[in-house]
Amino acid sequence: MIEELPERYFYHKNKVVKIGQILKEIFPKRGGKGERVYHRVREAWKCVVDDEVYRGAHIVNFKNGILYISVESAVMTHYLTNFKKTAIITGLNEKIGEKYIEDIRFKVGISDENGRG
Repeated sequence: MIEELPERYFYHKNKVVKIGQILKEIFPKRGGKGERVYHRVREAWKCVVDDEVYRGAHIVNFKNGILYISVESAVMTHYLTNFKKTAIITGLNEKIGEKYIEDIRFKVGISDENGRG
């Protein structure tokens, strides 16, 4: 049966490749509306929060109107949740021009500088 298939069906004939990598090659990720909104939120984040928050809190994900933020300390999580959350949501939605963000969830965790755009 292998001899019957054209050569183009065999991307990596001589090495082991993860099925996920093959699927990514076959079905490339589309940059739909959600991807554009995510990038707009990341750009607005830089403008809305102050420098100290920007250095210590990083966007991890944005899904179903909820912005997930990784924060460097429990103290900062408490501060952002109790004193800045509403202002950040309002500022981000105003900067974006639409009400995309309904809630923000802060979580203490190690964040990677590569996660910042």
